[in-house]
Formats: sequence, C-alpha cells, structure tokens
Amino acid sequence: MRTDTVDSYGIKDLQNVILNIASYVHTFCEEHKIKYCLMGGSALGAKRHGGFIPWDDDLDIFMTPDNYEKFRDEFNKYGDKENFYIQELGASNGRVITAKVRLNNSYYEEDIIKGWKIHHGVYIDIFILHTCPDNKIKRYWQYIWAKYLIVKGLANKEYNRRGKLVYIMMSFMKLLPKRFLLNFGLKQVYRYRNENSNYYCNFLGKALLKNGTYLRSDFEEVKIVPFETIELYVAAGLENFLTNRFGDYMKVPSPERIKYEQHASTWNLEKRSYIDFSDEKYLF
Repeated sequence: MRTDTVDSYGIKDLQNVILNIASYVHTFCEEHKIKYCLMGGSALGAKRHGGFIPWDDDLDIFMTPDNYEKFRDEFNKYGDKENFYIQELGASNGRVITAKVRLNNSYYEEDIIKGWKIHHGVYIDIFILHTCPDNKIKRYWQYIWAKYLIVKGLANKEYNRRGKLVYIMMSFMKLLPKRFLLNFGLKQVYRYRNENSNYYCNFLGKALLKNGTYLRSDFEEVKIVPFETIELYVAAGLENFLTNRFGDYMKVPSPERIKYEQHASTWNLEKRSYIDFSDEKYLF
C-alpha cells in the first residue's frame, strides 16, 4: 500500500493483504495469457483514487467464461495452492455464479455466511462477464434467471433484510431445495456465450438490467493502470463502463451508503487452519 494515504477507516492492513492476492492473480494471468480487468468499486477506485476506495474492504475483477475456466484449470495445475484457494459459488457442471481467490491462513468474517463450514480466508472476487444478447426478450430471460440465482442463494444463506416483499420472497425460496433449478438457471445465463452480440452483462451481482449491461467494445481491449503500489488491468473503455454502472462516478456516496457497501464484520490476518469444508457445496 502507498504510505502517503490516510487510514481513515482502519482497514489499510486488510487492503494490503487483498492487494497481495491481486498481485498474485495478476502475475499468474500474465504468465498464462489470461485476460481480466477490474470491475465495480475496484475499477472506480483505480480511476478516482489510484487504488482502493478508502473504505473498500474487497477487490473485484471480471473474467469472461473462457478466461475464468482457463484460470481455474491452470491454477489447478500450476497455482500456488499452499497459499491460495479457489472457492466457487453456485458451481454446477463447470459453470459458476461467482468465484473467489482466498488466502490460506487468514480469516475474513461476513455476517451472511458466519458459522458456515467453508474457507473464510481474505479474498478477491471474480465475477463472470457474460455475453448479453442483442434481442431484448432473450436479455430479459437471461436477467430473470440471473436474479433468481442471486435471490435463491441469499435465501440459502439466511439473508435477513427488512421489507415485506423481500421477506415473503425469501420465505418461499427457503422452502425449496438448496440447489433447486441451479443448473437450469446457470444454463440460461451462460447460453449466449458464443453468440455474436454487441453487449456484455453482469446480472449475477448487485447491478440491475440497465446498469448491468455494457458495450462489448468497451471490454475488447484492456489497459494497465496504477493501483496502489502495483499495476492492474482495467477495461479500455473504463470511463464508459463507470458512467453506465455508477452515473456520476466522481461523486462520493453518503456515510450510510459506505457502511452498506462494506462486507467484513471482522478479520484476522494471523495464521488460521481450515479442516472441514463440508458446506462448500451449498455456496449457492
């Protein structure tokens, strides 16, 4: 981390560990010719802050399905498994909802999965950048199934958020088997991966239909930019992506929004052992 930045939120040590994970992933991708780019708040941080947003306690990257599958295969063969672990959320027949690269012998607690028998190490997120069809009916179909997977996954994790409609929806979802329609839903999200279209999308996250749909041309090339004390890749059309995703991306959000966006309730950067991962298959 840069020494000239103020640790206003008390998370600079955590950000430094996340940065080290990102540095490893970047180097591994360079060596194995795998394409990635920063996404979400991490892409915004690169543009607005030259690194982490000061209150950001995670780091997110995009990979297309082809690049992610190559990354996973190459890591399983050649990766540093002594120090890192790939955790797949919603894995089914090679498809995933999202993935994480976690640091072994560390602990990062999130209330939504606290107590689960899974790897809880400090991590960076890998979101899949899916092809989005030009046809609007197909796009709505893809979007609906992506959001089904998100809502069902939150219900499995006992997500508790106020609001009558959300409560009713979650209560119904909890009655269904944990992996109900997982494979079918993922097929609908992945089904356009070989289609020649003008768009990419990230519906398997917070973004909604409009701000989760991006011009493919903005992502066809990537460029290297400074990020803290290292360099990472962003989309060549970074400004277009940020405007579409966040609107006025130079505007700092409210303190309430900052608190909402943070993930960790606590973390421990000392050595920690992991033995029982029996709940990993339910990370959906």
